[in-house]
Amino acid sequence: MELICLEGSPWSAKVLWILDACSINIQKRPFEPFVDEIWLRYKLGLWPWQRRYWTRLTVPIAIVQPEGSDTGGSGSCVLTESMDIAEWALRNAPGKEPLTDATLLKLRYWNDLSDVILQFGRAAFVEAAKRDVRVAIEVLSPPWMKRLPHFLTKLVMTFAVRVFAMKYRRENAQSKLEAVMDAAKRIRAALKEGGGQYLVNDRFSYADIVISIALNFLVPSEGVMLFSIPKKYQTDAADPLQEYDDVKAYKAAIFQHLPQVLRIP
Repeated sequence: MELICLEGSPWSAKVLWILDACSINIQKRPFEPFVDEIWLRYKLGLWPWQRRYWTRLTVPIAIVQPEGSDTGGSGSCVLTESMDIAEWALRNAPGKEPLTDATLLKLRYWNDLSDVILQFGRAAFVEAAKRDVRVAIEVLSPPWMKRLPHFLTKLVMTFAVRVFAMKYRRENAQSKLEAVMDAAKRIRAALKEGGGQYLVNDRFSYADIVISIALNFLVPSEGVMLFSIPKKYQTDAADPLQEYDDVKAYKAAIFQHLPQVLRIP
């Protein structure tokens, strides 16, 4: 599997974690927004005269070659949604028990709920970066850009934030704190209903991966390769999970399973 992913992106992190848990060998190709936009379309076989060339593309994207073929061969399968990549990994993991439809339905439910939290976090990040572009420079700009003169880096990232805000304007407008708090209540209820450790079938699963990654946007952990607003830029921000110590403890416990690929060296 060739995986095109954005390091630090929670959606890419979902995939990297489950692929590691399922012992799936991957060839990772880091993606840089704006810089790699045209390359990505070429990689997917899209051309300017095709309508999809002009549509919004997001990563992660997985390209799965037929068994026995080398990379670049025909007949490859392209997966463009993190949940679809996770399902493929779970169905193809060596030595794992078969994925039932009932379990898959539960995993999709928690994945959808994680997206509610992540979209709120992304909207908050965009607003913080619009107020102070240093947020975007510190979190999003690649190492080579940080070596440029500061005025140039600031100019590029100010433009990038505007494009990013426009790209996700619909999702950002729809994200509400109330929906996040409802998600926290659902997480708490599921933990109480189960054994208190995991969300699905009393065992570690993709549901725990996606929810813990989403919660990291609200209560960031140190040493984790996940985008979040640096604390120094939101010193007066309220803790949305102030009354959910059990949910925060759950997230911290799940992060004990965090693979090396998501840890800052």
